[in-house]
Amino acid sequence: MLDTAAPPAPVARPSLAALAPPGELDVVEALVDPLDRFCRDRIDPRENDRRKSIPADVLDGLKEMGLFGLSLPESHGGCGLGLWATGSIAAVIARRDRSVATTLGLHLGLGTRGLVRYGSADQQDRYLPRLASGEILAAFATTEPAAGSDLSALRCTLSEVEGALALRGQKCFVTNGGLASLYTVSTRSPGLGGMRKGQTLVLVERGDAGVCVGAEEDKLGLRASSTTMLDFDDVALGAERILGPVGQGAACLQHILAYGRTVMAFGCTGTAHAALAATRNHCSVRVQFGRTLDQLAVVREQLADMEAKLFAIEALVRWAATDESKLEWRSLAAKVLASDLSGEIVDTALQLHGGYGFIEETGIALLARDARITRIFEGANDVLRVHRGLFALTQAPEGPQAARCRDAIGEARARLGTRLLGDHVTLHRLGSLAMLADAATAALQRADHEGTPEARALAARWLRLSMSYALCLGGES
Repeated sequence: MLDTAAPPAPVARPSLAALAPPGELDVVEALVDPLDRFCRDRIDPRENDRRKSIPADVLDGLKEMGLFGLSLPESHGGCGLGLWATGSIAAVIARRDRSVATTLGLHLGLGTRGLVRYGSADQQDRYLPRLASGEILAAFATTEPAAGSDLSALRCTLSEVEGALALRGQKCFVTNGGLASLYTVSTRSPGLGGMRKGQTLVLVERGDAGVCVGAEEDKLGLRASSTTMLDFDDVALGAERILGPVGQGAACLQHILAYGRTVMAFGCTGTAHAALAATRNHCSVRVQFGRTLDQLAVVREQLADMEAKLFAIEALVRWAATDESKLEWRSLAAKVLASDLSGEIVDTALQLHGGYGFIEETGIALLARDARITRIFEGANDVLRVHRGLFALTQAPEGPQAARCRDAIGEARARLGTRLLGDHVTLHRLGSLAMLADAATAALQRADHEGTPEARALAARWLRLSMSYALCLGGES
């Protein structure tokens, strides 16, 4: 039985072995130390933020380490690593600079996943070797000025004109937009493939006639990463640029987005690590009321909660990454809770730093600015909660806190009947409860795997925290 009353003692960086797929742990552990050194020696996050760009020598260093090919197949010059290993490396970089982690993670996730999963042999032969070496970078373009999380509202159109394909429209908020040479673009494709309202993915090269890359956006955070608009003015494309089945791009998008949002969620754990480490250090030397902050009972409780939240989201993203057959719904909880809870961890870090947290010099303000977007991009959290609620109707969560969610589902069905499918407020609540159940399952699995008193205490504390979140949702049972 877990002791939910005892606060956990401070623990070192948790073992990477938790939930590691066979064959990937050794590769990641071999990369962590040299990558940590590279990040400390070569990456200056505050300077990158000030310059609003990543120095070429940093990108060159990532290329030399082979990191742009982590998730790409060995047959085409990559490392052939899975999602768990790819995300774990992104998390290491995010502990130092979230902009650099975003640039690499987008390339490895959304930018190249469609090509790896759905690309033809010719497409893979043409692009993957250069993508794996870092000679060219990849981006993914789906958001439009009038279509964000609502992918059914896409207006960027792929049509057949006099026997040829033409791409017309605009994409916005394209991460890596100013760095990439290859874009995976989602389009509506009415009539193509015999589908009246189909969607199709296409590969667009930066040098294609009619492609215009916009200026860099001036952003709140992730200022060193590239974010631009893309304009397509009747871009002529051959049939060889179609990625995946014609007219079935929506189905392909679901896998690509699930993969990419999981890589991003790993990055959230890196940000949380950085915030917690900085806060523990600050609280060990900052003296108030005659004692260091970490000797004050309230501060100790806050630090323990930060540790438990980090333990849970690390467990959750690893749990999501180890079973691709369940990735579409597991990734929802991983993305939402990792971004939400890392935001809470960073906010507590700023609070415990006091006025120093509001000053750029400490780096906490930068962490806060960089973390905020993660609740919006790669699927807005409120929309993803509704999606998880829909999944819960047909695949109710399991584990120690699943009864609360199942009871809520039963009550909602009895009250609303078929109207439940259109009641987004209720689905949002059910999705939130299901995600908390997912996190409880992952945290307990991790504690069991690690088998240490510290891990069990952290899991127990997370269960207590998650119960308080569930009660706020009206999830009593």
